[in-house]
Amino acid sequence: MVKYIEHPLIKPEKIEARLYQQKIAAEVLKKGNSMIVAPTALGKTVIAALVAAERLQKYKKSKILVLAPSKPLTIQHEDTFHEFLTVPCTSITGAINPTERVKRWKESQIICATPQTVESDIINRRYNLKDVSLLVFDECHHAIGSYSYVYLASRYQQEAQNPLIMGLTASPGFEKEKIEKVCENLFIKEIIIKTE
Repeated sequence: MVKYIEHPLIKPEKIEARLYQQKIAAEVLKKGNSMIVAPTALGKTVIAALVAAERLQKYKKSKILVLAPSKPLTIQHEDTFHEFLTVPCTSITGAINPTERVKRWKESQIICATPQTVESDIINRRYNLKDVSLLVFDECHHAIGSYSYVYLASRYQQEAQNPLIMGLTASPGFEKEKIEKVCENLFIKEIIIKTE
């Protein structure tokens, strides 16, 4: 018989209880800013949803910000989080006008967004990252140079009352120096690798 995760903020019978996902989520919550390296099919988004549920349970009025490098990925994350969690979800991309973006930010607890749009909104003081209790960087290997992830991680560390950063990637295959740079740019202390 399939066992499901039971949690006040997770819709019943939506997330199968897989021990490795629960263990990784628990590790992130215990150890702090982490990068999760795992192949595409191993449910990194599920792990992010488990961590998000815990953070929202602990910090009731907080928000979760999930960043992804493209609009299709952003919409995909919005659908996934909406499917799993009971809290209001939305997406923010450059295709949505600034007034509507601010409205969505205010009304939702989980915001899936493209980083360039959030960077622009923060620079223009449309909203801030003070209440974000979890910031997820999908495809976190992009966090180098002048990419928006780098700026947003730095702003988040300065502004957030209860910061926690999670980086997700399927491609750790890059050289050690680049991994170290990404970790430095995203304030990541732990690397959790799941191979299969």
